[in-house]
Amino acid sequence: MKQLTLVPVALAALAACSAASAQSSVQIYGQVTAAVEVKDHQGAGAGGKQYSVGNNEFYVSHIGFRGTEDLGDGMKAMFRLESGLNTDTGANIRATKFFDRQAFVGIDLGAPGAVTAGRQFSAGVDRFVRTLDIFNVGGQGAAITPLSLFGVNRFATPANCSVNANSACASTVVATDNRVDDSVKYRVAGPMGLEFGASVGLNDGEGRSYSMDVGQTTKDYAIGLIYMNYQSPVVLPGNVKPKATTWAIGGNVPIGPVRLFATYLNNSMDPNVAALLGKPAQKNKVIHLGARYNIATTTDLTLAYYGDKGTNMDNVVARDGHKNTYIAAVDYYLSKRSLINVGYFRNSLTGGYQLDPTNATALSGGATHATGIAGLGFSAFSGFMVGVRQSF
Repeated sequence: MKQLTLVPVALAALAACSAASAQSSVQIYGQVTAAVEVKDHQGAGAGGKQYSVGNNEFYVSHIGFRGTEDLGDGMKAMFRLESGLNTDTGANIRATKFFDRQAFVGIDLGAPGAVTAGRQFSAGVDRFVRTLDIFNVGGQGAAITPLSLFGVNRFATPANCSVNANSACASTVVATDNRVDDSVKYRVAGPMGLEFGASVGLNDGEGRSYSMDVGQTTKDYAIGLIYMNYQSPVVLPGNVKPKATTWAIGGNVPIGPVRLFATYLNNSMDPNVAALLGKPAQKNKVIHLGARYNIATTTDLTLAYYGDKGTNMDNVVARDGHKNTYIAAVDYYLSKRSLINVGYFRNSLTGGYQLDPTNATALSGGATHATGIAGLGFSAFSGFMVGVRQSF
């Protein structure tokens, strides 16, 4: 009888051991944000102020699901699905992609590194988020994240186009997709906080991409170097396939209650319109400086500057220009997960940037400005917002 009574006990113990050796977890996470803001020079004539309620400029609303399963011997399977939301309407941020922010699955091999496949950040954007940008490339648009126009796939189909990349929609709406579809990424961490990443995006109709990054993160500093190459999906006459290349170097360091950021970015993009094949490549050299000051345990002050020197900015005549972005923001933490914030941002354009349709369209609320803001009687866009964020 004793042997018989031990059988169910042994089976229960075996089941417990089996469950322990293959533990899995799934989490729901995200944040809901909103802000009331006012921007000048909005709309078709770029002459009026616009008052609106929407996503917080500094924090985009999203919901996600992530999970892992312990496979034993230091290995685990993992996945992530993440969708961006517009708080004012409840709609998805990208009309054609439900999980527009992340959609990947992979295997973490432990010390040898991790491999993931799907829609995800390129290796270079990973380093921007982790090390190089004071806002972690977390803003919702070009008003406070100028790098979104240079460190991402400019050949991708714009967010609200439901048609392919050769369409009129794609040629008139700004594309700033900093995720890569159909991509495979490898990332490994080494001793002394060293990290390396490499990714490739296959030609899925939005072009092909390659990217890599190296970085080191310690308690005293964080530094990083990135390279990205995007190729257009459209082959122009003469079998020309335009490309955009970006490299950047920088980092951040804490000094008492202040964390200082400094990054240099160099971008070169070939013309992607057949009529402009003879035009030199557009080049952008961006200096990013930032400081985050922990005023009190519940309050952070963030100051940022992005200085962009562009060449060959004009669609007709090669012309240089400058775009200077200034940002000041205060976050007041109500709790670990909730905060209220205020922010001021200003983008000043000179020279060729006043003739640049891409930035004029992005900064004026999406209104098309084929010849930029030249002749409209102003040279800067500015805005102010008050918002809230609650994460979960």
